[in-house]
Amino acid sequence: MAKILVIEDDYNIRTNICEILESEGYHTLQAENGQAGLQIIKSRLPDLIICDIMMPELNGFEVLERTKKYSSAASIPFIFLTAKVEPENLRKGMNLGADDYLLKPFHIQDLLDSVKTRLEKKEVVKKELNDLQEQIIAKIPHELRTPLVPILGYAELIEDEENIENIKEMASLIKKFGKSLHSKIEKFLIYQDLLIKEAKEIDLKQRKYFTEITSEMIASYLTGLDPDLNSKERAKIKVESYNLNIAEWYLETLVKELVENGLKYSDHSKPVSIIGTKENAQYRIAVLDQGRGMSKEEINSISAFKKFGEEQLSETGVGLGLAIVMKIVNTFKAEISITSKPNNFTKVELSFPHS
Repeated sequence: MAKILVIEDDYNIRTNICEILESEGYHTLQAENGQAGLQIIKSRLPDLIICDIMMPELNGFEVLERTKKYSSAASIPFIFLTAKVEPENLRKGMNLGADDYLLKPFHIQDLLDSVKTRLEKKEVVKKELNDLQEQIIAKIPHELRTPLVPILGYAELIEDEENIENIKEMASLIKKFGKSLHSKIEKFLIYQDLLIKEAKEIDLKQRKYFTEITSEMIASYLTGLDPDLNSKERAKIKVESYNLNIAEWYLETLVKELVENGLKYSDHSKPVSIIGTKENAQYRIAVLDQGRGMSKEEINSISAFKKFGEEQLSETGVGLGLAIVMKIVNTFKAEISITSKPNNFTKVELSFPHS
């Protein structure tokens, strides 16, 4: 059963909360002040923390702030107890990473509902991280072997090759497969980083970013793509300049993933359009390709390691790329829609609220 730490300087309130929780089968730990609470957090690593705000020595905000600095405790759900909720205190607590507030005197059911919700959310994220770990362990050998086999093969051939032109050609192929290997590793790391941020509840959407999106910026992002995709000629960019509330690195990742998929899985003689427009209360980025398209079932199945139409595709990794896109979209309060017609087109549209 979950282990819950209650930090409260009022003895009666503290023991009452613990009795309520224990009657529901939870194991409780008690601390009469912030300092004692921090010691228990470091030594016992509770599954959830309930903490009063107004306390001597260390107040609740300071306890939360210090807890978030401990890497092993940073993801522990944190519920504040307070006699009054003032907007500035509520905002301060949420910015520090609080999960919920309970107003004293509270109803027993409100306490139990809040605890249950936070613990269930923690378990969902924990399961997702465990699933990712299992998938990575199962998938990495194949994903890395695919480009690694030709790299090693061409390296062996070069050892016995005397013709300089053949050596140059094989060296070029080694470079190509090396870039593919690097790209796959980067995608694994990016997706893992996003899940870790989610697990630690690092709320990026609460921060203010001002990343100006322009046609020139989009073009610069695409220079890092595989030259064989011919992005310079095929990418048709028409973007209205605008300041988006998203970190630039994440915007670059979104654009590169979507455009790369469009270039890879469409007719290499056809263009891929990148269009950015301001519409009502949103800014929209659309990527449109003229390729194999997707069925409704394939669109619904997009998630990490579920690559659509894999048997028809020579490349791998598109599923993880789109899973990365969806994680970033959710992180920054954006929306994503995919419309497609098999053997015709695919349009992926991102919608961001105005900054």
